[in-house]
Amino acid sequence: MRIVQVSVGSVRMPPKEGSAPLQVIFNTSKHLARMGHQVVILDRKYSKRDQAVEKIEGVEIARVNVIRLPSSKAPGFLRFTLAELNAILFALAVSRYLGKNSSNIDIIHLHLTSIGLIVSILNRRLRGKMFYTCHLSQWALSADKLGISGRVHLLLDSYLMRRVRRVIALNDTARKSFTHIGKVKADNIVVVPNGVDTDFFSPRLDAKETARERYGLEGRLTVLFVGRLAKIKGVEHLVKAADAIVNRFGHKDTLFVLVGSHTYAGVDEPVNMEEMLTYIKQHQLDKNIILTGPLPLEEVRALYAACDIFVLPSLAEGDPLVTLEAMASGKPVIGTKVGGIPNQIRDGWNGFLVDAGNEQQLADKIAYLIDNPNDRRRMGENSRKYAEDEFDWGMVAEKLSVFYQGGQGKQDGCSTTTGNQDGDQET
Repeated sequence: MRIVQVSVGSVRMPPKEGSAPLQVIFNTSKHLARMGHQVVILDRKYSKRDQAVEKIEGVEIARVNVIRLPSSKAPGFLRFTLAELNAILFALAVSRYLGKNSSNIDIIHLHLTSIGLIVSILNRRLRGKMFYTCHLSQWALSADKLGISGRVHLLLDSYLMRRVRRVIALNDTARKSFTHIGKVKADNIVVVPNGVDTDFFSPRLDAKETARERYGLEGRLTVLFVGRLAKIKGVEHLVKAADAIVNRFGHKDTLFVLVGSHTYAGVDEPVNMEEMLTYIKQHQLDKNIILTGPLPLEEVRALYAACDIFVLPSLAEGDPLVTLEAMASGKPVIGTKVGGIPNQIRDGWNGFLVDAGNEQQLADKIAYLIDNPNDRRRMGENSRKYAEDEFDWGMVAEKLSVFYQGGQGKQDGCSTTTGNQDGDQET
C-alpha cells in the first residue's frame, strides 16, 4: 500500500521533541515501511535549504512549500490564533499535494483536527481513503468540566470523524465517547494504543550520569513528571503532593523534576504559574522542585533513566507516551485512572493507579515507593518487561496495517466497509 501520513506542519519531521502525535506518525511510518509499504510523511519546508523530498529510515518525507507565520514568541491567545492560521495554510498545501497525487495514494492518515477538517472538506472524493487518529485528551472529560474551547474542539472533532473512512481511538474510554457523544458509528472505530521505542528509552544510558550531575540528582530520590504545564495534566496536584512528601512525611531530600513548557489558552487551560510559584515559595519547596521548561528529547530520555519514580497525575488523557517511555526506562509509574493509563499500569505490579485530582492518594503512593526500595526496583523491572512485551512500535504498526486493509474492503473474509462512497456516515 502507498500510505500518506499528514504531519502537524509545525515541527520538523523526524521529530527531535517528544510531542505524542509526532512520535506516533514517525515511529509507525518507519515500521510500516519495514513491512514493505510505501510511506510518505507530508511536512512543510522550514528553510530554503530543505529538500522537497528526502528519505529517512525507509520513509519518504515530502516537504510542501508554504508560508509560515511566526508564532512561538507571541503572547497567549494570539499565539494560539497564529498557530491555527499556520495549520490552515499547511492544510491547504497538503490538499494541493493530495489532489495532484491522489491516483497513487491508498491511505491518507490524518492526526490533527484543524488540518483534517480542511483536507476532508476540500477533498471530498478522497474521504474513502482517509483515516483519522484522535489525540485529544478532552474526550475523557465530562461536559461540565469542559470550557468553551474544549467543547468547540470536540464538536469539530466529531464532525471530522463522521466524514472520514475510519477512526482510530487510543483507548476504550475514548472509543465510547466517540460513539455516545460524537455520534460516530461504533463499527467505524478501532482502538490502537500508542507504542514506545525500547531501544531508545532504556534504563542503561550513559547519559543518565550527566543528567544526575546537571540537575543535582545525586544522593536524592527523584520523582519525575513530563508533560505540558496545564491544568488537565494535574501539575498543581503534584506540587501539593510534593508538599505532603517533604513537609508532612519528612522526606526532605526528595526532588521533584517537572519537565515541560507552559501551555497557552486555546490549547489547554494553563496552570497559573504565578500562583504555583508562590505556593512553592510559601511552603519552602524551592530546593525540592525544579521546573526545567521544555527539553530536547535526548535530555528527557536521560532524565527518565536517572529518576527513581515517574508520576503522571492527569485529569484526562488519551494514551500518553510519557508513561510508556518511563516504563521502557525501567521506572515504577504512578498515574491516574483516566484514558489509556489503566491499560499501561497494572496496579501494584509496575506502579500504582490513583483517582484523578486526589493529591492525598498521590502523596501516599509516592511515599510508599520512597519507603520501599525493593518494591520500587521490582516494579521498575516489571515496567521494562511490560513495555518490551506489549508496547513495541512494530506491534502498533502491524495493527494499523490490518486496519488499513480492512478499511479498504475485506479483512479475514469479512466486509468492513462503512459509510457511503464519499466516506460520509449517515447522521
